[in-house]
Amino acid sequence: MHPWRVVIVVGGIALVVSLALFLGYNSDTTDQGRQEVSADVRQVRPAPGSIATPQTDVEVHLRSGLTGVLVLNGVRLPEDQLVIDNATSTITFRPAPGKEVSRLAAGRTDLAVLYWSQTEPEPAKPQSYGWRFQVGA
Repeated sequence: MHPWRVVIVVGGIALVVSLALFLGYNSDTTDQGRQEVSADVRQVRPAPGSIATPQTDVEVHLRSGLTGVLVLNGVRLPEDQLVIDNATSTITFRPAPGKEVSRLAAGRTDLAVLYWSQTEPEPAKPQSYGWRFQVGA
């Protein structure tokens, strides 16, 4: 075997391994990932395009000073079933028996947050941010 072939093969393998390690170290595989949300919506969970379970909590972190409600597949969730933490501007819904939604339905799920200032009453047309994710069976 020619010595240059060994050098080329070993160098190629080293390059592939280095690239794989670099990409693995710098990838973000968390549920939140690198979200592109609005200036008012800091983070959403499940992340847009992610896959969730039927019992996954739905959560929105708004900019400080905002509050709101959640709309799941076109249905506004009752405020008494949401956990609204004005101190952190977080809105959470946990599917459970006896609630509007006992479990998220399998398939594509559309979610939106309608939001406004905590110091004002809900406007007739609040601002909104929507996203989609998949629910596994």
